[in-house]
Amino acid sequence: MAKPAKRDLLSDAPYGEHGRIATQISTPEGVVLPFLNASFGERIGALLIDFLIMALIPLVLFIVWLILPMEAFEKDHKAAYSILQVLGLAVWFFVRSGYFIFFEMGPKAATPGKRALRLRVVAHDGGRLTPAAVFTRNALREVELYIPIGLILQGAGNSLLSMMAFLWALALILLPLFNKQHARLGDFLAGTRVIHMPKASLSYDLADLEGDRAIGLTFTPEQLAYGEMELQVLEQVLRERKPAVMRAVADKIKVRINWQAPRNPADMPTDEAFLRAYYGALRAWLEGKMLMGKRRKDKHAAALT
Repeated sequence: MAKPAKRDLLSDAPYGEHGRIATQISTPEGVVLPFLNASFGERIGALLIDFLIMALIPLVLFIVWLILPMEAFEKDHKAAYSILQVLGLAVWFFVRSGYFIFFEMGPKAATPGKRALRLRVVAHDGGRLTPAAVFTRNALREVELYIPIGLILQGAGNSLLSMMAFLWALALILLPLFNKQHARLGDFLAGTRVIHMPKASLSYDLADLEGDRAIGLTFTPEQLAYGEMELQVLEQVLRERKPAVMRAVADKIKVRINWQAPRNPADMPTDEAFLRAYYGALRAWLEGKMLMGKRRKDKHAAALT
């Protein structure tokens, strides 16, 4: 019998479909899961979308600047005019340096360009995506892109300088093509990766709520101490159905939520039954809170009340 293909974290598509490569990431729960790497084309496409959005901001400001009678305003209100100039520079600084940091530090860990192509940034070790990592990966964009572009423009009359800057930028831009993770220099130094997250809904075939109630497994809100990321990990564990992994994950959850085993050994649920019941309860809890506009990204976020 043919061995079933491995599955990605959020969909039923097998790993490696359409030439994709999976990166093995060890989650904080001690489970090794494969995530689909974003392709080079997807990363370039997301970057172009973000650059288009970034270009629209100063363009709108420039149009407003042309429409308003700024020359008369400068003569009559010199102090206010100076303040406007400072604000304009601040906006440009944010557009260039803060745009990527602002969006990647959000709950989606993705800029509008990445979200359009279903990409997101994750920590390569499966831990939390820290502000330091986000800042580092985006600060390196100065070295990878902005500085060489500036040198190319400045060296318009110096062919050697322009050629060296061009080769510098080209080598760093093409770096994702020469490693399996499709990571750029900023990703390597920050310990991050960009992964593809295909749109898919979690299937209720994993959450047999009526069956779980029949075996008497219920959980209090305090015991539902995980978030959306852990729910996705738990779904993957249940799809893989590897006994050793299910046992390890079930043991970790039981310790974290202080679960009390039944006195009668015959009533002890299997690891899979326990995980299915916990998955169903956690999913129902999180989705109920979503209806009220409350979301919990992971177990480190504030508990939902």
